[in-house]
Amino acid sequence: MNTLTQEEIAQGVIFSSVKDSRFKTMKISANIFMPLSEETASVNALLCYMLVRSCKAYPDFTTLSRKLASLYGAELNGSVSKMGDMQCLNITVSGLDDRYTIGGETISQELSRLLCQVIFNPKVENNKFDEDDMLQEKRQLLDMIDSEFNDKRVYASQRLIETMCDNELYGIKRCGTKEQIEALTTEDIYKAWENMLKTAHFEFMFVGDSDSQKASDVIYNAFKEINREPVDISTDVVYSVFDVKDVVEEMDVAQSKLEIGFRTACAEPESEATATRLMCSILGGTAHSKLFNNVREKKSLCYYCASRFFRLKGIMIIESGVETADIDKAKEAILNEVEEMKKGNITDFEIESAKLAVTNSFYGITDTVTGIVNWYSSQIMDASIDTPKEAADKINAVTKEQIVAAANKLQLDTIFTLKSK
Repeated sequence: MNTLTQEEIAQGVIFSSVKDSRFKTMKISANIFMPLSEETASVNALLCYMLVRSCKAYPDFTTLSRKLASLYGAELNGSVSKMGDMQCLNITVSGLDDRYTIGGETISQELSRLLCQVIFNPKVENNKFDEDDMLQEKRQLLDMIDSEFNDKRVYASQRLIETMCDNELYGIKRCGTKEQIEALTTEDIYKAWENMLKTAHFEFMFVGDSDSQKASDVIYNAFKEINREPVDISTDVVYSVFDVKDVVEEMDVAQSKLEIGFRTACAEPESEATATRLMCSILGGTAHSKLFNNVREKKSLCYYCASRFFRLKGIMIIESGVETADIDKAKEAILNEVEEMKKGNITDFEIESAKLAVTNSFYGITDTVTGIVNWYSSQIMDASIDTPKEAADKINAVTKEQIVAAANKLQLDTIFTLKSK
């Protein structure tokens, strides 16, 4: 795999590419960043799914599907996520690499044009999106929100973040609320689209063996006539905790959920974030972790118990599924493992096992085109963009003293319990 190349092709528009000849497919991804806001989260999310549904050139599902099929079964997808305090609309096109076309077609250029058509020339009339399309996408977005509510592990994790960051942008749901979505109009979506083109920060990523310059030229020409005032992409990090929140919510569930949130006093682009990532892995990120072995296996207090580090926000959360009668015992056992790490009670085996697990996951990411796209896209707000090997070298260089120091920065912030009635 070759290294990443980057170029700013318009104000607030970055085009990045990785040339890799190992794959028969290629992918072009557009990450569109806008600040998280209660007023715009829902309309931006709905906009994303409206854009990948159709465009002026291909105004319905049938014509768009026929176009994708003519490009050797290409795919067009959209998704919405949070990266720090930013809402990210992701639109991707993927298809056969130019080397494998039968008639010498330039699929990369065709896919670039299609990507620009759905972003810059949507199906719009009289400053409004199509009413029927909106109603169908509303229904699907509401169904997706319902499915997240029905998955209690996902729901409990979301509630922890909302409670922990109730006065921060990060506490806003990535797709807003059902009430906001239901109230949206076709005019609202049009205004959000205009605002996106003018103010969003765009990150395009091209991965494949085709000539990325052809794709870059298409995207450059699409932005040429737009007067832009792009937003800065940044995230506020909370470094101190003054009051610990303890929230209990009762629901008719078979298994209670215990979620514990910590402030790490460290976030990207700070150099200590690497040690914090490894510390989190030792605590609960692998099958050799303290939480898995001691709390789940030895004490049998949890069905699952794992930790995650949100490195852009400086937050670590511990997720567990427990019997209602074992909630207090599990909480005590989990917090005890954190204290043991602060005291330096970490074995060489635990450190080496975590390093192997983390670095192997880095190398495995490059086995697919999608993995490569996601790897580099996830580092957009970092101090530097590392290859998997560079990131692995940084992990392997972390010392036990740095791991203990990272653990001692942990501050308990929020405990959220979804309790069975």
